[in-house]
Amino acid sequence: MRALGNVLLCLTACTLGAHALFEPPIVSFEAGDGSLDITRPLIVVDADDHIGVHIAANAVADDFERVTGSRAQTANATADDVPAPDNGTALVLVGSLDSSAVIQSLISSEKLNTSELAGKWESFVVAVVDAPFEGVDRALVIAGSNKRGAIFGLYTLSEQIGVSPWYWWADIVPKKHNAIFALPTTTTFGEPSVRYRGLFINDESPALNTWVIDNFGPKYNTAFYAHVFELLLRMKANYLWPAMWPSYPSPGNSFFVDDPLNQATADAYGIVVSTSHHEPMQRATNEWLTSGNGTWDWEKNQENVTQFFEAGAARAKGYESYFTLGMRGDQDAPLSGDDPMAILREVIGTQRSIIKDTYGNETAVKQVWALYKEVQELYEAGLEIPDDVTLLFSDDNFGNIRRLPREDELQRSGGTGIYYHCEYVGDPRSYKWLNTNSLGKAHQQLTNAHARGADRIWVINVADIKPMETPLSLIMALAYNVSSITPDSIPQWLAAYAARELPEEHAEEAADILLAYSRLMGLRKHEHIESDTFSVIHYDEADRVLGAWNALLERAEALSEQLDEAYQPSFFQLVLHPIKASLIYNNVRVAQGKNAWYAGQRRNSANDWAGRTLDYFEQDYDLQLEWNAMLDGRWDQMMRQTHYGYRKGLWRAPIRDMITGLSYVQLRQDSYPAVGQLGVAVEGGVEPYPGVFNEGDNLAKPSRKDLVKGVTFTNVSQYGSPTRWFEVYGRGGQNVHWTASAEQPWVSLSASEGDVSTANGWDSRVIVTVDFDAVPDGYNDTSLIYVNGSDGSYEELHLPVSKVSLPGDFSGFVEADGYVSMEAAHYTSSSDSSSFIEYPYLSRSINGSGAVGLDPSVGRNLSLPGDAPSLQFAFYQFSGTQNVTVTLYFTMALDTDPDAPFQYALSLDGAAPNATRLIPEPASAGDLPDGWTDAVMDQVWTRSATFNSSTGAHVLEYWANGPAVLLEKIVVDTGGLLASYLGPPESKRV
Repeated sequence: MRALGNVLLCLTACTLGAHALFEPPIVSFEAGDGSLDITRPLIVVDADDHIGVHIAANAVADDFERVTGSRAQTANATADDVPAPDNGTALVLVGSLDSSAVIQSLISSEKLNTSELAGKWESFVVAVVDAPFEGVDRALVIAGSNKRGAIFGLYTLSEQIGVSPWYWWADIVPKKHNAIFALPTTTTFGEPSVRYRGLFINDESPALNTWVIDNFGPKYNTAFYAHVFELLLRMKANYLWPAMWPSYPSPGNSFFVDDPLNQATADAYGIVVSTSHHEPMQRATNEWLTSGNGTWDWEKNQENVTQFFEAGAARAKGYESYFTLGMRGDQDAPLSGDDPMAILREVIGTQRSIIKDTYGNETAVKQVWALYKEVQELYEAGLEIPDDVTLLFSDDNFGNIRRLPREDELQRSGGTGIYYHCEYVGDPRSYKWLNTNSLGKAHQQLTNAHARGADRIWVINVADIKPMETPLSLIMALAYNVSSITPDSIPQWLAAYAARELPEEHAEEAADILLAYSRLMGLRKHEHIESDTFSVIHYDEADRVLGAWNALLERAEALSEQLDEAYQPSFFQLVLHPIKASLIYNNVRVAQGKNAWYAGQRRNSANDWAGRTLDYFEQDYDLQLEWNAMLDGRWDQMMRQTHYGYRKGLWRAPIRDMITGLSYVQLRQDSYPAVGQLGVAVEGGVEPYPGVFNEGDNLAKPSRKDLVKGVTFTNVSQYGSPTRWFEVYGRGGQNVHWTASAEQPWVSLSASEGDVSTANGWDSRVIVTVDFDAVPDGYNDTSLIYVNGSDGSYEELHLPVSKVSLPGDFSGFVEADGYVSMEAAHYTSSSDSSSFIEYPYLSRSINGSGAVGLDPSVGRNLSLPGDAPSLQFAFYQFSGTQNVTVTLYFTMALDTDPDAPFQYALSLDGAAPNATRLIPEPASAGDLPDGWTDAVMDQVWTRSATFNSSTGAHVLEYWANGPAVLLEKIVVDTGGLLASYLGPPESKRV
């Protein structure tokens, strides 16, 4: 039985030695009743045990030196000869049930109970045993159900004494301890939740490739892969798709031939080697490119392709492998040919025959078939796959799983699994620079996949490995024990993670910073952000995004200053660098957006923002140089991935960073006299003709006719923000003194005069505040604000103000500023609140609200509205708008069951609801739906409906047909909604 369960114990690793995340403690750093001092251990392994156990034992011996300053001793043993430790040295005995006669002798003598390991996969028991052998008083025994069980037990010991699995990859400083004690308990660590779990090194050029060539080159050899194998095992993972990209230097990476020892070394360590979704029969694509055997085409070159398969099967003999079946076209393209289904049937039949001929039975080795892209369409169309072959479902390359097993597929002996991306090169736009993964999203998608039965394989595409420490750690923790982290315990997991990687006294703050970073990753991936993504005009959206990043950087820098020098490199890599890089990136994009907006108005300051854009662009490269110089260049070039200069509609990454579209105005040139040298922009104003004007029309002093909407604020009421802003700006070569005044005494301005000039700056923002205590009851009119310039400019700003009142018994959200915005997590009532759960760390909300969905226990494919519970959102409408548009924001997802598409229903004031399909039906089963390209970058689906409405109280009721339909936000447009990426801020609730 698994000892972990849903425990959240040992979160503060300073009391016990539990640096292993959310796992039962097996060591302490203080002596207790019955504890065993293992500070200077002798680690003993049966001489005939698996070589991987010996490799891990020597690695852990080195770990003791990292922690205590003294390396542990190591020795081999037989059942008849177990070395006795010297005085002051404790015996740590490690072995696997199937190969350690020493462990079997303890079981036979009834000194060790391993009954819970019988027949288990990769399980282990840790126990302090009295008098295990003659001359030994006590010993710490780690017994594995198989070789990896024993290896995982060793690395659990290592992690709990203070060595992170990432110590080499992220320069994590091992925790220093003078004494280590094994607890006098017997603890069983049960079977992993996912049988095969690991990573895919993909898209490894230019960053990882350059670094490997410089440090291990010219190829990915065993010296490099040994670090990958060890990392996997330390994370209790066991599965690898090795590097394979066709990249510089040509032809790219081929695991099996770049170093002939790679495969044997992986097997010795205990890593199961497979190949990527389009590399069948244990062969790398790049091997074919250098084979001289013609085109990769089954119909035209079947004989050579078959021989290629045969060689792969023969070469893998004797190694623990997972054969990839099937075939895609050349360079990971769809199959060519008139009948791809017939081709695949023939290919798989040939591959199975080869396996039978080589191994004696067509089921003699583990086999997987990846339903990737168009391959899923062929499967849905009826392509049958042998029952023992694992079906590997995929996400859409952006973290949205495309398919999960149906009930009949759960009966397959080969099981089902998931291929999941933390990075990707392809449509609609690549992302592989920084970690841009939301932990909440990864958790929700993968735990849902496990609950639906996809538990045979999880393989995670991580590209360069290094930027993905945090998301990969979370995912591998789930793969090992899926119930250990719940949607609301991600902060606790991060606290344990931070305590393992950084000084424990700073773990809470570091974890909160990492959580905030993860939340901001829910907005949009960096490579998908352009200058017009976040609105620089409406709802202060761009500035709110920058404010969140600036605040996060301030916290990270403050924490960095508190850390000892030894911890600075790891903190920089894991926390500070990605935050600083993210802020700089967003600064570039927002500066570009402001440059474009200001240039459109012909503001002088447009040129300043062009300059700032270039400054930020240089800061980006300065940060890369800082990374390169870290630790005397240890990780030089690892962050060289380009991230500026994508072309619209093209996924391919730029070969060199570039920014485009900067605008400049001619500063020595005056504006037309008809409009003057002083401009005014108002918050919420919609300028019909920014920067252009017909000189013959005297409409601009002040603005009249259709120009009025450009100087009209959105309506202000006491239930919205009481403030608005306007900006006065220079748009000519003259310095201008300006004055401003309000028509009404209850309208105050933060400044009543100033100068726009070279010395004082060309922009001034004035905050307009309405004192609603002084506004007459029932007031509903437009007040004016007057702006005069010393150049003769004159403008009247139109400020609509409404002082409204609510019925005394109303409870809910209140319309203001022309809309009602409601976060899903803040629903006002429910037909059964216990049926809903919040995913608090999954949404695009800056303010911290999460997505809401049905509890999985309620069921899937419910009829709407009959079987499903509902959420109610009460709101009050002041405007007399007869038709309101309701927009719902759903967390991006895909229909994972072709027979049960996601649905929702909506009703206003008790009207009959209609079940509506959330995601458009694709053109063919297994294909991606219309709208996917935008939705996958937006990270939400938006769906709208129009209702008849009127002034007064209303209730919007919402239903969903299953737990994977996650609602983030609802916006009711009552006539004043403005364009923005995130939608307007949440309305006031009374």
